Amino acid sequence: MRRHKEKTVKCPHCDRRFIFQSEVKSHINIVHTQSGEIFKCEMCDFTCKTRCNLKTHVVSVHTKDFLYKCQSCDKGYMRKSELDNHEKIQHQGVRHVCQHCGKVYLNEPCFIKHCKSHDPDHIEKVFTCQMCPVVYRSYSAYSRHKKGHKGPLPSYVCDVCGKRVSTFQSLKNHKKVHTGERNYLCGICGKDFIRKQALDAHTRVHTKERPFQCLVCSKRFTQKSSLNIHIRHHTGERPYGCELCSKKFYTNTLLKDHKCKAKG
Repeated sequence: MRRHKEKTVKCPHCDRRFIFQSEVKSHINIVHTQSGEIFKCEMCDFTCKTRCNLKTHVVSVHTKDFLYKCQSCDKGYMRKSELDNHEKIQHQGVRHVCQHCGKVYLNEPCFIKHCKSHDPDHIEKVFTCQMCPVVYRSYSAYSRHKKGHKGPLPSYVCDVCGKRVSTFQSLKNHKKVHTGERNYLCGICGKDFIRKQALDAHTRVHTKERPFQCLVCSKRFTQKSSLNIHIRHHTGERPYGCELCSKKFYTNTLLKDHKCKAKG
């Protein structure tokens, strides 16, 4: 398929490359255009820079009048490729298993890329920063690092719910929440995840591995986020404060559970 061809069309403003010229134009409008027409949703406060993104938002969030609907469940999509991917993963149980290491993939392009890593002639592509001696294996990480030398990172907006994230890769990962795409499958229990980090954290439930250790009391945790919360009990830091009273909390969850009497 053409989608597997090399990305030869380069953005004139940054190092990102694309397969189609239309993708470059869309990228420039979203990332590099500082002014222009703003499209606003008539049913909520959502705004975006393209009419296409506005249409996607209206259908996905408000009208649910999708062009392509799954016949097996109530899911709907704006693109046929998204519907096909959903049906393969959720209803047909399509799995791609590496014959070399047994790793399981739901996403075929990711599976093909992984299989190439087992080729004895495979040369791993790396990206080296020209301003410091840092080397990255993925372009997205390299690009994010490089932009850090130039100042504040750009903001990427989800055209479905309006959420803002700092990187394009984060936006791609976030959109999987809307499409239902889960490419990372636990080889032990079959549970699937959107992000590899979530799969890694889940796997530790099976292996009982606790790699994150508190330097104060030596207690160990399966996730870095759990360690960070634990450390706050040692430091006394309570970064989440109620806007109506003076109470502060260790986590955002505790803040949300807080029943403030000042509310009336």
